[in-house]
Amino acid sequence: MYETYLKLSANELHNRLTERKLHESEINRIKNEVADLKESLRVTRITRTQRKAEWDKVLQPLRYEINNARVGMRYGGEKSPQRIVAFSEYIRIMEKLIAMLDAPSKALDHTPIQIARDKGLPNDGEHWTDWIPARVKDKVSLLFDVVPITPRGKRKTPFQRTMLPHQHETAKVRLLTKTRKEMESLERKAGIQPTDARTAKLAQMRRAIKIIEALDKNEAVPATWTKLNLGED
Repeated sequence: MYETYLKLSANELHNRLTERKLHESEINRIKNEVADLKESLRVTRITRTQRKAEWDKVLQPLRYEINNARVGMRYGGEKSPQRIVAFSEYIRIMEKLIAMLDAPSKALDHTPIQIARDKGLPNDGEHWTDWIPARVKDKVSLLFDVVPITPRGKRKTPFQRTMLPHQHETAKVRLLTKTRKEMESLERKAGIQPTDARTAKLAQMRRAIKIIEALDKNEAVPATWTKLNLGED
């Protein structure tokens, strides 16, 4: 109804409505409705952009791994039927997942994490490997275990939790920033009212920051520090 008005600035809209000789109350009503519609569209664009970024975080490493697997299958495949079988099944599983995620990743009605939680997937489905059942991973891993290793080659490990370097760097900076802010807030609270729980949590967070800083350049980065394997100092 207001498609033409949406393209106008506030002043342009006012002048356009005034030219129509509308009553002041009608002018204000239309202005408010157009403003509300613009805000709604702005929020929708931001939401969809954020959701697309979340889907890219899952799908881009998956597509990259599919391409790597196709190259790996060709390398020495003519001499190793076991290699063809293992890589073919690995690729089939990944392509099946791509097909399953195609519709929701394009609709952008939900984030992958929202869908993963509904399905009860591990790690909130942050990485594409979280979407593959453990029994399927085990089956494919067994296929790779019997693939002969080529000279100067190494055995392929399927379903590794890796991500593209540019994704890793962005996620790493975001997680470090988020964790440090959370730690600074907790340090202020502990300074006012220290407790054993707060002291213990601060120690965990300091350990987490060291782990995050030491992550390899293509290692998957979780959304929160609490999902890291903190181990022992």
